[in-house]
Amino acid sequence: MLRSVDRSRLFYPLFVSILLFAVYWPFRHEPLMVGDVNVRDYVLFAADAALIFFSVRFIDTIVFDLLFSRRRNVVAPQLLRGIAAFVLYIVLFTATFSSVFNVDVKSFLTGTTIVAAVLALALQDTLGNLFSGIAMHTEDTYEVGDVMHSGDFFGVVERVSWRATRLRGFNNQNLVVPNSLLARERIELFPRDNLNARTIQFGIDYHIAPATVISVLTQAATHVEGVARELPALARVASFADSAVVYEIKYFMRDYSMRDRIDAEIRKAVWYALKRNEIPFAYPVRVHQDYVAPKALHEVTIDQILERLQAVDVLSPLSSRAHESLAAQTKVHFYSKGEAIIHHGTAGESMFVVHSGSVVVRLPDTDATGWQQIAQLGPGSVFGEMALLTGEVRSADVVAADDVVTLEIAKESLQPILHGHPELAKAISHKMVERRQHLETLQAADIEEEELTLISKIKSYFGV
Repeated sequence: MLRSVDRSRLFYPLFVSILLFAVYWPFRHEPLMVGDVNVRDYVLFAADAALIFFSVRFIDTIVFDLLFSRRRNVVAPQLLRGIAAFVLYIVLFTATFSSVFNVDVKSFLTGTTIVAAVLALALQDTLGNLFSGIAMHTEDTYEVGDVMHSGDFFGVVERVSWRATRLRGFNNQNLVVPNSLLARERIELFPRDNLNARTIQFGIDYHIAPATVISVLTQAATHVEGVARELPALARVASFADSAVVYEIKYFMRDYSMRDRIDAEIRKAVWYALKRNEIPFAYPVRVHQDYVAPKALHEVTIDQILERLQAVDVLSPLSSRAHESLAAQTKVHFYSKGEAIIHHGTAGESMFVVHSGSVVVRLPDTDATGWQQIAQLGPGSVFGEMALLTGEVRSADVVAADDVVTLEIAKESLQPILHGHPELAKAISHKMVERRQHLETLQAADIEEEELTLISKIKSYFGV
């Protein structure tokens, strides 16, 4: 089906042509005088010109909008369409002019050969751009939306004309590159629908085992927004430097124009991940010997931890002394946006409380993103409690929606408290059932049975 814009482009020249032919037809064998001038031939030429415009536009629509797009599943380049239309206009207008006005075009062309040669020399750069553009389009070198790097030019292809290619630079500047220059230079392309790879390097202290570092770096990069899910990010040892083991993260992305943002997000995620796992960056020896670590950033006081734990409903059955004991052993972690805090299907012996920021809960899915978001949790929210209290595997991924501070309560922190007060298992299980009632509809007859099951699991897991 033709769009309304295409229909209007075809309708108006056809309507004008029919109207002019209607004026010309009664006078085709006799003069059509306007004052002292016979305008019959001029009306005929105007009618033919309008018909030429209709014919060229009709051919352009059929060939490029219908046949070309269906067979190749791409949009025809404007440069190719413009050149084809230009050639057709030249041929048809020349033939029409010669036929209507009885002009010998061959003699006219012979007389202008020298002029044409002079013009060709004067326009050699322009013609070079034109034919370079034709050659690159014939080879399907690049398309609008691709990222191109050629010489000093680096940006996203926005438009291709007969003379130049327009790029949008990564500082939002316009770059206009002559086609003839691109034809001579080496072109590096990052297609818009391709999985384009990129690497980032980090220097890590020699004392940390590579297996540990590789695991931490891989997890830090995997959930950053923009990193492709089809080919997971990977970390590896790149080289051994004087003062560091150099690791690199290789990741893939669909939109290469977002590379600077994704790089920055991965670097931030790596900083937080290394900090949590107490893995130091490497420093040159002359600096490292005199280096004094700065005071910890985002420090959370013991009073803030205690206040946050006292507000957790699952832990409300605990006494004030038990809360203080838990607060003293609670670990504070910092996560960058996009980092996975817990992973679906993995074992865990701790639960987390969101102190600041927010997290999203995701389940694995088969769509393009690879997951489905089912909830978003803010400060004071709890997740991972089933793994802490019963030893069950994690049932979902929990990922930082922005920069997040979490409080982690481990099994070894809670175990002495439950051993000293076994009755707390029943109180905690009751609270957990109440929380579940808020999330899902339960039959009244099933509530007591579920609570008994949870009591049994908690007591068995902690050996109470």
